Amino acid sequence: MFEQNQPAWYVVHTKVRKEQYAEWQLARRGVTTFLPWIVRPSRVTLEEVVQPLFPGYLFARVDLAMQYWDVVWAPGVHRLVGFGEAPSFIDDDVIDFLRARVGKDGVVRMFPIFREGDRVRIKQGPLAGLVGIIEKPCGGRGRVRVLMELLRRQTRVEVSERLLDLAE
Repeated sequence: MFEQNQPAWYVVHTKVRKEQYAEWQLARRGVTTFLPWIVRPSRVTLEEVVQPLFPGYLFARVDLAMQYWDVVWAPGVHRLVGFGEAPSFIDDDVIDFLRARVGKDGVVRMFPIFREGDRVRIKQGPLAGLVGIIEKPCGGRGRVRVLMELLRRQTRVEVSERLLDLAE
């Protein structure tokens, strides 16, 4: 049916909000998957939410000749993305690029990654313009602990990473 006999990365279109379920089902069938996550601000609250980087999609390393039916019939999977009748594979470089930006928590970092000791300036909010030093880099929630001098005292402030820029 398919000419390619080597595993390659493909995009799997999942059913609505079933990315994790489809990933789990594919793993049960021996298919290697990659589902990158991202931290985004909530539209409803001031909190941040973790959601798939590409809602409704995940990546799977598939040998089409051997695993095609395991993938397309897996619960939570809608189809393999392609042009024409055959699924289209993705270069390994694309997956490597994304994986290089994923932290231990599986979250892709879009913002600069700060290190302990970096001087940063707050861009927005009541502390906008103030400069501090990173005391604790970003955690899983996308927040950074910054040591700032406020009212002639050193104070620890926890700030969203997206509100910071490196200071000169």
